[in-house]
Amino acid sequence: MRTPLLRVAAGALSLALLMLGPAACGSGGDDDTASASGGSVTWYTPMPEEPARRLAEAYEAESGIEVEVLRQSAGELLARLKAEAGRPAADVIGLASGDAGPLAKEQLIRPYKSAVAGVDQRFVDPAGYWHANELILMTVGVNADRWKEETGGAPLPKTWDELLRPDLKGQLVMPNPTLSGTGYTFVATQFFRHGNDAAAWKFLDSFHKLVGQYTDSGGAPSQLVATGEYVAGVSFAHDLLNVRGAGFPIELVYPKPTGVVISGNALVEGSPNPQGAEKFIQWLQGRKASQMIVDLVHSYPVRTDVDLPEGAQGLAELDLVDYDPVRAGEMRDAVSREFAKRYGV
Repeated sequence: MRTPLLRVAAGALSLALLMLGPAACGSGGDDDTASASGGSVTWYTPMPEEPARRLAEAYEAESGIEVEVLRQSAGELLARLKAEAGRPAADVIGLASGDAGPLAKEQLIRPYKSAVAGVDQRFVDPAGYWHANELILMTVGVNADRWKEETGGAPLPKTWDELLRPDLKGQLVMPNPTLSGTGYTFVATQFFRHGNDAAAWKFLDSFHKLVGQYTDSGGAPSQLVATGEYVAGVSFAHDLLNVRGAGFPIELVYPKPTGVVISGNALVEGSPNPQGAEKFIQWLQGRKASQMIVDLVHSYPVRTDVDLPEGAQGLAELDLVDYDPVRAGEMRDAVSREFAKRYGV
């Protein structure tokens, strides 16, 4: 893994957020949870439903604080958070680090300095607006049987451009980037790897011709590829590892270069239970919760003392694009509007 990439990306976001105002201070240990203060915490998260539920139950068992989970796609949650501005229902919201800057500027999330030991410092925001829990890799899932059938046994693609095969027309599936964080990460990856907008849109124009379906959620393509409805689909690595672990003929392709997202949570400004939210944020970054996330979601950890998911390719072996989370967040609305206009989604 190109370490400077993530250090620079995280540092750039932190600098931008530091300019917004001072961070609040907090305290707490690695896996220590303060005594329950009553009430409940509402957690908006794009994490798959089952892992989110298991995490919520584990936290309640340790703290006595109930966690009410609302699971939707990243895009839907961001829209909900904005719609609830001034009267939020959520205490904690799951997001990619790149989404934190725009939300902080709109005063929809608030800073908080947790003191959780063990988190790799490359993935800590000094301004305290985002709290990393996992690294999410952009990948392509290929149904091995369907690929052989449709391409005559051609080698699996190694790059994004090798996916642009005429014999795959209508055989690809991807999440709608106007609704899904997964889909948007794929689109942003194309902008960063090409280095200019015109080349990125040219690739997306060609890719669109092969897409048979745009799904509302990021997890749907992995399931549709697993069942053979589509030959290949854009997905995060953890979704594909989950379906492959269930025995489906899925091959993971890490196209060169691919994108990586720092995913975590933020505290909602003006939330109903701010103290409970802070305790939950700290617990999610502890060793126990982090290992649960790896084991349940199959994503990559941000802690140095947590094992990688089984079957995952090591980060050091991957070719990663210079994915700028700050720019990704800033251009999201404009890119999403243009995507919807071009492709009618």
